[in-house]
Amino acid sequence: MLHDFLKAVRDGEVQSVQEIARSLNISPAMGLRMAQDLAARGYLQEIGVDCNSPQGACLDCPAVQGCQALTRHWFLTEKGKTAASAAASAE
Repeated sequence: MLHDFLKAVRDGEVQSVQEIARSLNISPAMGLRMAQDLAARGYLQEIGVDCNSPQGACLDCPAVQGCQALTRHWFLTEKGKTAASAAASAE
């Protein structure tokens, strides 16, 4: 299930946890727990809530031009991209 979560993020670039939960047919609360777990393990990074405007520190962020503070969004780290690609190759 965690690999499916990573693939959902990879395939959609940046998605809200609610959208990912809906696509995996799990509750938003479960989706959030999974996102937090994957972030703690270094597979995901959250686009911060203080990201109202583009900043120099956010240059590698995929939402640098359209970040919104009211919704939590996540993107894959290099470790997450590698795991998602490996999972897709194993199918």
